[in-house]
Amino acid sequence: MNKKNYLRLLFLFLSGCSIFSCIPQKKIVYLQGKQNDSVFIAQEQFVYKIQPRDLLNISIVSPDPRVTSFYNIQQTPSQAINPGSMYLNGYVVNDSGSVTIPVIGKVMVKNQTISEVQTIIERIVREQVSDATVVVKLLSYRVTVLGEVRTPGIHYMYNERFTLLEALGMAGDLSEYGNRKNIKLMRPKEGGMEIIHLDLTDKNLLKSPFFYLKPNDVIYVAPMKAKIDRNNLTLVTVLFAGISALVLVINFIKTN
Repeated sequence: MNKKNYLRLLFLFLSGCSIFSCIPQKKIVYLQGKQNDSVFIAQEQFVYKIQPRDLLNISIVSPDPRVTSFYNIQQTPSQAINPGSMYLNGYVVNDSGSVTIPVIGKVMVKNQTISEVQTIIERIVREQVSDATVVVKLLSYRVTVLGEVRTPGIHYMYNERFTLLEALGMAGDLSEYGNRKNIKLMRPKEGGMEIIHLDLTDKNLLKSPFFYLKPNDVIYVAPMKAKIDRNNLTLVTVLFAGISALVLVINFIKTN
């Protein structure tokens, strides 16, 4: 095979690689439907219920600062300005589903909403201090996002309603090779882990019970086959180019 034929073959090979490595638009568009459609998708009301290992912030406030000081964990000045201090001053829900609050004692909170826990604690406190107010917040809302996203890692959200799309947004969105049809949601369950497969291209995702995340969820975005093909083609292209260069050098030597 002469030099011209080798160059032609190399050009055709590289052109084929670029064609086969392209990703169709249909594979990367979220929540697909008809264009210019205005669609209302009803969602189930999501209310998070407290589970073991959750971290709660519980504050008991009274017009009398002595009462406030008596019922609450006291912070040092350095802790007050350190965001990480919430883990030192929060209340961890134990495996039996309860928290132990100074003066008040043990309170069962498992499978209760934040507002329900607030009402329970406030009822107990007001038996001792009539003008006290209780504020309860969830502190441990973190999720881990891995795989084909731009900034994988652990992300925190201080909100009871944290969606899959928000988590992916905090991770910088999927890369161009993230498989929108193959999202794995791994959710801790008692005694194990539940794995759920989700499809970002399906608009019915919005009404899925797994659209809203829970603390300690792990999201994994699988790569598209195109990424694997691209990596393989890159190796083959380098090898082919090396062989072609070697053949050209040999032909050049022979002709001289």
